[in-house]
Amino acid sequence: MSQAKFINKINISTLLHDVSNAVVNESIVLKQMMDGEYGSTLQEIKTILISLWQTNNQVIQLIDRYQSHQSRDRVIGLNPSLINEFDFGDLLNNLYQEYTPKVINRGLRLHYETCTGYLHGTRVKGDAIHLYRMCSNLLQNALSYTETGDIFLRLLNQGDDLVILIEDTGVGIEPEDLANIFLPFYRGTISSPGSGLGLYIAMMVAYSHGLKLSVDSVVGKGTIFTIKFPYQVNNSGSSATFMARIKIN
Repeated sequence: MSQAKFINKINISTLLHDVSNAVVNESIVLKQMMDGEYGSTLQEIKTILISLWQTNNQVIQLIDRYQSHQSRDRVIGLNPSLINEFDFGDLLNNLYQEYTPKVINRGLRLHYETCTGYLHGTRVKGDAIHLYRMCSNLLQNALSYTETGDIFLRLLNQGDDLVILIEDTGVGIEPEDLANIFLPFYRGTISSPGSGLGLYIAMMVAYSHGLKLSVDSVVGKGTIFTIKFPYQVNNSGSSATFMARIKIN
């Protein structure tokens, strides 16, 4: 297979991977709504409806990007015209709302933990759709490999940097797999129904934004993925921002 065909295969596969995950999540929530788990009045179900609407918008924007000729080779990469400033705390809160029903459906618990205050705030610069994909795939991975216990989504400070931790109490990752888990289509030695693309997508999004994505895992105890958003003062010294080292493909 030529390099161009392989890249096109990965682009299509990653798109289908994330769209499929979103559809499955929405299907679970809709079934729960039909069973009356969120109430019977519009006011009672409004929060979950907003979450479904936000998830659906993410999928629509992702598909629209692929359909655009200019963005077709940037399904994972970064398009300069799509970089904006936004609050990452809001993004994680939306993700928490989206995944809570699915986690509950599996008999697990999802926790979203924040600081009482942030040294430099929580506003970042980047592609919100891709950054959402990054965190969503890491959460989905935690869910896939956790049979009992808890999943934690944390937004913290480490020095000047903004840090996201996604931790689970799952089966963990074998030491011999750790060096390969971010490769496309890699499945590892522990059986999984996944496609081997979720962690690859997360790493490519992190790389394109100049972020550091690392993993620590203990077999039988769980896994922690850490995403570090670097803080850097602009050359003028008048302002500062997170994610200053953005890579444009």
